[in-house]
Amino acid sequence: MTGFSLLCFALGIVSCADVPRFDADRAFGDLIKQCDFGPRTPNSRAHEEAEDFLFSTLSSTTAFCRRQRFEYYDSLDNVTLRLTNIIASYNPKADRRILLCAHWDSRPRSENDPDTNKQNLPVLGANDGASGVAVLLELGRVLKNKAPPLGVDIVLFDGEDYGRNDRQAGWFLGSYYFARNLGSYRPRLAILLDMVGDSDLQIYREAISEKYAGQVNDYIWMIARETAAIAFVDSVNHTVADDHVPLLAHGVKAIDIIDFDYPCWHTQEDTPDKCSSQSLAVVGNVILAAVFDKRMRKF
Repeated sequence: MTGFSLLCFALGIVSCADVPRFDADRAFGDLIKQCDFGPRTPNSRAHEEAEDFLFSTLSSTTAFCRRQRFEYYDSLDNVTLRLTNIIASYNPKADRRILLCAHWDSRPRSENDPDTNKQNLPVLGANDGASGVAVLLELGRVLKNKAPPLGVDIVLFDGEDYGRNDRQAGWFLGSYYFARNLGSYRPRLAILLDMVGDSDLQIYREAISEKYAGQVNDYIWMIARETAAIAFVDSVNHTVADDHVPLLAHGVKAIDIIDFDYPCWHTQEDTPDKCSSQSLAVVGNVILAAVFDKRMRKF
């Protein structure tokens, strides 16, 4: 029995049988595969190949997987972006549902790189994009083999990182499109994973999440304490505009799980060697424990 399972058993919250294990090595392999395509910037060949890989991977875990295609016109560069959200559902007949999400695109410019000659180069996005997606791909495999007690929807957002720092437009394109087209779909809560692969992982409560979905933060950090996930620091630090903002604006209780203290953010150094499988496992195991814990039903 692993240390994680022993702790769950001792706490009497969830049994070993209730919470399946997260395969950290397989998740890290998915992070590598995404990066092997190159920067996943909209309209690029790497973007197209990564989309097919992600759709194929999630489709292998559920019969309920689809692409949500849309376009965005960038008036500054006079280009139309072809974008795609990927949506997979587990336990689709359940009325009570939660949303797990991440963005799969990578940034088309490295404006934070200390080398000014590299600041117009696209970012590989090992942590900023691929890490959250890698966790969700592995969660999909887990949910295929063990049905969750409530409905779970995994959404991979496109176009999160396209925007420019001097403009409000162009950010969070996939989550805005998804949120505007919710229809009758209303998840009880949403958990966004972004930049969760940093080898030196420290995840604080994010301020916008705390203000508008504090109960969800409370629940996740409670699970983190009970599973000895010390990388989850129980205090508020950064205020981060991210894909949870459009969801919050449309009435979904959404939080952002993010390690924003990442020196390689929006630079050419955001590469797989800055990430670790252990960090992916910490986050993956907390999310699994939260999904399979009976207290999730209070939402």
